[in-house]
Amino acid sequence: MKRYFAVFIALYTVVLLYMMFYASGREPSEISYIQHQPFITIQHFFNDNNVDNQAFIVNIFGNIFLFSPFGWLGLCIKKFNRIIPITLFFLIAISTIESIQYLTGRGVADIDDVFLNTLGMLLGYVLFKYATWKNIANIQVHFQLTEKKEPITAS
Repeated sequence: MKRYFAVFIALYTVVLLYMMFYASGREPSEISYIQHQPFITIQHFFNDNNVDNQAFIVNIFGNIFLFSPFGWLGLCIKKFNRIIPITLFFLIAISTIESIQYLTGRGVADIDDVFLNTLGMLLGYVLFKYATWKNIANIQVHFQLTEKKEPITAS
């Protein structure tokens, strides 16, 4: 299971990076924009009656749910089985990606994206912990195999 998830998350990351930098006809722009005031973009989508439903779904729910698989990184990287290390790693990674969007002009660097993406990762982390606790799909067996290996003894 660990190996399959590692392949999945690697491919998923490549697809997300493509979407963030090249999808929807994103071209490099000499005009870069950074939104550093928290919750401005989120308020816009909740308060503006002129925002269509598709834009709302893509910008709010997309930013949350597309990043939830990263909450399962504890499955293949032991130190990410705890909330502080995975959250710090994710905050650094997503902030770096947003900064690169700003520097290349291929999108807007938005603090609300960092917040929503991290919320999605945390939602995925909670679901991962729940699945492990409830042993959904026998995940405890797969997870324990990745955490500790039994020594081989000669009989």
